[in-house]
Amino acid sequence: MSATLTALMIGIGVGLTVAAPIGPAAMLCIERTLSAGVTRGIATGCGVATVHLVYGALAVAGSIGLAQAWLQTALVPFASGLILLWFAARVLRRTTVMAVGSGVPPTLVSSYCGAVGFGFLNPTTPVLFAAMAPTLIGQGPATLAPALITGVFVGSLAWWCVLSGGISLLRSRMTSRALGLLNKGAGMALAGLAVAMLVRAWNG
Repeated sequence: MSATLTALMIGIGVGLTVAAPIGPAAMLCIERTLSAGVTRGIATGCGVATVHLVYGALAVAGSIGLAQAWLQTALVPFASGLILLWFAARVLRRTTVMAVGSGVPPTLVSSYCGAVGFGFLNPTTPVLFAAMAPTLIGQGPATLAPALITGVFVGSLAWWCVLSGGISLLRSRMTSRALGLLNKGAGMALAGLAVAMLVRAWNG
């Protein structure tokens, strides 16, 4: 196996590892898939994967500590928690998942951009990449960096496609009432994550 292909596979592994934990980004992807369909869910996942691409590049360049320092400032965790809490409130106001059809569903662009914006405010992402930095940095010459970074994006995006596709299949097999309950559960989970982020920010 060539060094480039090895670096690509290592990057894919890192992307999958960072994306797989169920957290705020995963809940956003799940809720978007439930409320607006698989294409919006994948667009949301693509936005998160773009953020992972950027952090992967920072990790390879040895600059991930700068991103950590910025995200540990007082206002950023609060802003991230408030954004997530606002999104959770919107989810919980819906009577059922199917009710979204009576309104204006999010566009692919807004789903993508919203995920990118939230991803850069999520303080857990640079922590995960800091843990993965030795794996990314210790892969040989700088010529392998593009393969590593591309692999991170591919691995992350693959996870979001699998997650959104799985949720979409679940959605198609459920009644409107069950979908409504599942949507409320996603909203409560988002609210819980938001409160936890705000508490951690308050405690420094």
